[in-house]
Amino acid sequence: MTDVEPRPQDTAGPAPGPATAADLIRHIDAVSARLLRLDGPLDADAAVDDTLRHARALGLPSGDLAGRLRRGLAQRGSLGPDESAEYRRNLRALLDATGVVDPARPTPRELYAAFHHMGREVAARLADALPARDDRRAVFLGTDAEFLKPCYDLLAGTTSASEVFYLSRLTLLSDAERAVLSRTSREVFGPREVTARGAAGRHRAWMDNGLVASQLARLVTSAREEAHRAPEGPLFEELFLQRFTDEAVHGTDQAHRRAHGPLTLYGTPLPETDAVLRDSIDSGLFTRVCDALGRCLPTGPGRSGARPLTLIDIGANGTQPALLMGAAHLLPARPDVSVCLFTPHPDRWGRPGRRFRTARATALFALAVETVKSFATDYAGAARGATHTVLAVDHDQLLLAHLKHLAFHRAAWEVRAAR
Repeated sequence: MTDVEPRPQDTAGPAPGPATAADLIRHIDAVSARLLRLDGPLDADAAVDDTLRHARALGLPSGDLAGRLRRGLAQRGSLGPDESAEYRRNLRALLDATGVVDPARPTPRELYAAFHHMGREVAARLADALPARDDRRAVFLGTDAEFLKPCYDLLAGTTSASEVFYLSRLTLLSDAERAVLSRTSREVFGPREVTARGAAGRHRAWMDNGLVASQLARLVTSAREEAHRAPEGPLFEELFLQRFTDEAVHGTDQAHRRAHGPLTLYGTPLPETDAVLRDSIDSGLFTRVCDALGRCLPTGPGRSGARPLTLIDIGANGTQPALLMGAAHLLPARPDVSVCLFTPHPDRWGRPGRRFRTARATALFALAVETVKSFATDYAGAARGATHTVLAVDHDQLLLAHLKHLAFHRAAWEVRAAR
């Protein structure tokens, strides 16, 4: 699949529009380095002044900052099809909890206070779950890395302890899957284009029906449920890696799906969605993707100093970090790759192991990590046939993310000072 070209380095910030994973990673690295260079945390007034200067650096009029920040809260086009309603509910709860006088018209200083409240939650949970270690490297996944990596780096006092690896549900699709599953989304899922919230704690949308994503969901769910049923039995990581290896090498469950179904795992199956998934199975897509991802991980000599990796993600089902852990397990050298998953139900995974651990993701933690970011995975664009995957948000949301980073910086500084 053809993507857009990476952009030239822009110190002011990304220009809105189609972007690449390299643009996202470069931006997060630059933000983290800038925050670490600050002499200390900024209070609300100083942070708002800094955001005004950032607006001028972007070439924007300096008036009506409050209006721009409020428009940024709308996050137009930057949320997945299953996220918008939940975002609005949780945002209103946050604004109410932090004493915003008029939630429909929060002031810049009120937004800073709300973001600082979020940041304390993220910094404290990161510090508890992932104390900085010299012998391991933290790898944050996808666009959710934007606030996790800088916060982690501030707690560790260095940017060299972590990095970003981009992966999304869209990048796991073949070109044919992307075309067919996006085009048939309304027929499969109905007018809302998502399923009802399932037992795993989240909605499902058209990109979840891709072979790799749907197969991973089956493998993870099966291993998790067995580990939860028998807490004194095998660990989740053992059950999952056994299933994953069998699937990558022999395609056992894929063969069962091809012969007996289901092929289209979510929504109402169509002949054409079943057909494209059958083609994906026949072409060996699952094994090819696993092999490619394993070779892309920063595990070899010269990559991250060949230190063991801890993959950090947030989600209900943990399919993407589990996929990467499994892909690493298939490599001949068997590099040391573990997972820390922030999830709303950490007790559903059985006993914690050495390779796979869970930590609680509260609603506030999820809101803090998953929203008001500078880049988004462009699900809407993909559904319209766009060839890119990553999108830099509009300037209003970019300014809001800048203010949020300053509030998170203060929160991480305070959490580090208290420990």
